[in-house]
Amino acid sequence: MRDLRRYLTHPYYWRRAMRRIFEKVVRQVHLETRLDQLVGDDLQAAHSSLRAGERLPGNGTRLLYVAPKFDYGNPARGYSYEENHFLPALTGLGFNVIRFDSLALVGRLGKRAASDLLAEVAFRVQPEIAFFVLFKDDFHEEAVEELKRLGCVTFNWFTDDHWRFESFSSRWAPRFSWAITTHAEAVRRYQERGATNVIRSQWAVNHRLYRPLDRLRRYQATFIGQPHGDRRQIVNALQRAGIAVEAWGYGWPRGKLSTRQMIYVINESAVNLNLSNASVGAVDQIKGRDFEVPACRGLLLSKSIAALEEYYAPGKDILTFATFEDLVDKIRWALAHPQEADHIRESGYRRALRDHTYESRFLEVFRAARVIA
Repeated sequence: MRDLRRYLTHPYYWRRAMRRIFEKVVRQVHLETRLDQLVGDDLQAAHSSLRAGERLPGNGTRLLYVAPKFDYGNPARGYSYEENHFLPALTGLGFNVIRFDSLALVGRLGKRAASDLLAEVAFRVQPEIAFFVLFKDDFHEEAVEELKRLGCVTFNWFTDDHWRFESFSSRWAPRFSWAITTHAEAVRRYQERGATNVIRSQWAVNHRLYRPLDRLRRYQATFIGQPHGDRRQIVNALQRAGIAVEAWGYGWPRGKLSTRQMIYVINESAVNLNLSNASVGAVDQIKGRDFEVPACRGLLLSKSIAALEEYYAPGKDILTFATFEDLVDKIRWALAHPQEADHIRESGYRRALRDHTYESRFLEVFRAARVIA
């Protein structure tokens, strides 16, 4: 009942519902969806051959990859985060990846038939590893557990343990060989529930895609992300304070950028904002943008949260802010001190490439689980 009241009263949610109805009626598709329809499997073949001929850690190990191809499974929104980051890293490490587009198949076939198909694929191709990114209760539990019975080592990357641990992650973690979490506090909570095979990891970046480009900086400050929580109010308040801030994303008037357009904007921005609030509740969390921006040699200005300091040195690799007044001051400082800002950009870029690529993250995960040497 509380969730229903939130959906009915918060303008973000009914705006989103109206947009989805519009997309269904007009059959709207994103630019990247049109690209996918044109090139199809050839794009996946290109991913697989990025580093052909090298001896790679995956060494041809069969890996079943179960994740959405499009953002929230919606072709109107373009490629998913997983498509841009996870899949290229797994193929780049040399795994023989068998893709299973989870949300598209569930939407087309229904939960039961998609679960049966998952079990059928697992039986036929006999993967040694399965890497899942569950969106919700996408499959029946027995289909996931069947992979373990076949001798497959299964992983799920749990994305929102900051706010979905009780309602989602704690139910699903025991179904997998390993649970991966980005939330430090979740490790203890999993263990208290008897789930001992937990690996703490973190968001990172596909550094081959998100990269520095020689482009003119034409924006003072930009924000890329959905307008949930207080994000609209912050952007509006920045504009009233005289900061020329531009915003894009699903739910903003200018809509969602393609991946190419997003990387252009990051490169063209003097300051790249990251507002760290989760999509539900008043929880702050590390975001993928915290790694995408530095990998493009962009100047990241992110909400100050303790966990972020494990990955960057504030003031050296990135900038952080604590209050709205601090946010305004940091933007003005960056605009007034371009040389000092460039030093931070360069330091953040080197740190991202050294420590925060998805190839590095996945190597740590799979080595911790002892599925690769």
